[in-house]
Amino acid sequence: MLRRTFAFLLAICALGLAASCVSPEELRREDEAACTGYGFKPATNDFANCLQRESLARRYAIPPAPPPPYWAYWGAWGRFWGPYWP
Repeated sequence: MLRRTFAFLLAICALGLAASCVSPEELRREDEAACTGYGFKPATNDFANCLQRESLARRYAIPPAPPPPYWAYWGAWGRFWGPYWP
């Protein structure tokens, strides 16, 4: 029973991971469709500029990594009482 449950959970995780992947070709097609929808004609400078703006907008839409916790700056010196030797 446990083995079946584990296999089922593993299959669900694998399907979720596979569904979340997007290839660069798919991203390019989405960008081209968006720029065509905006009214730009393919093989023009305006279309290329639109593709570049779409790519940059996707890159800057990703939130930055959170800062490390305050205690990470102390390193090997512990908190307030001096060096820490494991």
